[in-house]
Amino acid sequence: MKRSLLHISYPYLLLIPAFILIFSVLCYPLMASLVLSFHKWTFSTYGEGRVPFIGLGNFIEMSADPYFWRSIVNTLIFSGSSLVMEFFLGLGVALLLNRKLVGTGMIRTLVILPFVLSNAVIGLNWRLMYNYDYGIINYFLSIFAIKPILWLSDPTKAMLSVIIVDVWNCTSFVVLLLLSGLQAIPQTPYEAAKIDGATGWQVFRFITLPLLRPVILVVLIWRTMDLFRCFDMIYILTGGGPGHATEVLSIYSYYKGFRYFNLGYAAAAAWVLVALIMIVCLGYLKLVRSEIID
Repeated sequence: MKRSLLHISYPYLLLIPAFILIFSVLCYPLMASLVLSFHKWTFSTYGEGRVPFIGLGNFIEMSADPYFWRSIVNTLIFSGSSLVMEFFLGLGVALLLNRKLVGTGMIRTLVILPFVLSNAVIGLNWRLMYNYDYGIINYFLSIFAIKPILWLSDPTKAMLSVIIVDVWNCTSFVVLLLLSGLQAIPQTPYEAAKIDGATGWQVFRFITLPLLRPVILVVLIWRTMDLFRCFDMIYILTGGGPGHATEVLSIYSYYKGFRYFNLGYAAAAAWVLVALIMIVCLGYLKLVRSEIID
């Protein structure tokens, strides 16, 4: 009986270090930030030796801040625009690479290359390329007699500039996932459609898309979560400016916490971001569940 009990409990004993590590690195900081979001943690309160509990005070104060709502709008614009462009570009490139072409291996390597680069390196390089006086982008525009553009200093163009960089960076990841999904589709339905005389669009519409839908949903979930929490690249390119034009919710939370040292308020803003991500992902999961049922 003791041997049987040891046999049953042995795998759980091996998992204890992993559970401790996950709790220390993930669960405890999350819970601590949630508790902090209900307190007023500033230099003044901390210096007095107390951090008063204010309940929903941070969330109420946040709801009256117009810059908070603007950061949510910026987050939705940045995430939605980037996601749409990355998905359609990635799907097109994946369909192209799924064909038997000369040098396909080299092309795949070049397509995936931007995704493996550091976001800090990408942000710094694109900031130089966007430079008004010496940037290579404005240099090529001058060849066609086009005036230089204030890519990062104009509030009307800064968000578009940031979106372009993210699309360049992360479309390769979408290509990688969609291409793996395309190559996992069996060839039998395509052969049957060819015998029946189906057109290329009909094959794509009624065979490829339905069979690729689970992979598409994974891509949408993954990229949505990544876009909502995007910070480093935007911070390096614009710092949230000019004039809050590219200040997404992650940067808004960062400034409240590490520029104004209102950590309770920053934690509340971060949890609003978590709530937005959960709402969107629950919508995707509902689509996944309905797809499985169908």
